[in-house]
Amino acid sequence: MLLTGATGFVGSHVAETLVREGFEVRCTVRSSSDLRWLEGLPVETRRTDLGSRASVGAALEGVTDVVHAAGLTRARRDAEYFRVNAEATESVAEAAVAVGVGRFVLVSSLAARGPDGAAGPVSPYGASKREAEERLAAVAARAGGGFATRVLRPGGVYGPRDRDLLPLFRLAALGLVPAPPGPGRLQPVHAHDVARAVLRGLLATGADPGPVAIGGPEVHDWDEVATALGKAVGRPVRLVRVPRLLFLAAGSLAEIAAELLRRAPELDRRRAHDLTRLSWTCDLGLAERAIGWVPSVDLGRGLAETANWYREVGWMRP
Repeated sequence: MLLTGATGFVGSHVAETLVREGFEVRCTVRSSSDLRWLEGLPVETRRTDLGSRASVGAALEGVTDVVHAAGLTRARRDAEYFRVNAEATESVAEAAVAVGVGRFVLVSSLAARGPDGAAGPVSPYGASKREAEERLAAVAARAGGGFATRVLRPGGVYGPRDRDLLPLFRLAALGLVPAPPGPGRLQPVHAHDVARAVLRGLLATGADPGPVAIGGPEVHDWDEVATALGKAVGRPVRLVRVPRLLFLAAGSLAEIAAELLRRAPELDRRRAHDLTRLSWTCDLGLAERAIGWVPSVDLGRGLAETANWYREVGWMRP
């Protein structure tokens, strides 16, 4: 089977799970890819340009299943989200159909749906993931059968190797957890559970049920998240409510600084905007019915494991 995005945070956990379950895994990589998370795994790597059907077609030789986990979560320009997340998904899907791939799992995002109560995505990133889903559906429709697809929408993924939430852990280690105003309800999901959902998506039979939301076992407010973070880092923490405008200003300033340094920002307006939306939760009923998946890692255990991993690799002080 072919796995894209295997060198990334979520993709590397998917690679480990698929190998453990006995799959022969071929991973697409770029010339600039950091392969550290694949070290020691019995996987094959192929240098591939996901935007080229010819390049993807060569990587698909002899493949019957595809997991497309590659994607862009940070970008200097909005157009980059659509090029990498939407256009590349269509390219990989079309190449997969051309060589007779039977199953295709797309790792999308809850951002494609938008926050609770929204009519759709509220950021360029979310819009690009929604477009990726739509382009995959169009390819499947043109294929006319024999090309089974599953779309998974994880929301708020955390766990070992994640750099996005590392600053929050570091602040918690100093005794502070910043949070937006308002009640806010979150449903973070551990990377191990997301990888298990991908596995279940590959093994599931029956008609495509449409996008399947993937979240943690419980919904939490920011006070509960702060308490769990404090336990994970081993100290009491204080929840600090930051006004919405300050969150948005921080995102804008981070983008300006990143532009000067010619790199993608650690925080951007999209993330700041997402954080100030009240709630990001989902109903897990469809996941259980359609792919037989339920999450197994609760927030306290997951945050503690993540903090321990950060310390072990030197990303946080002991």
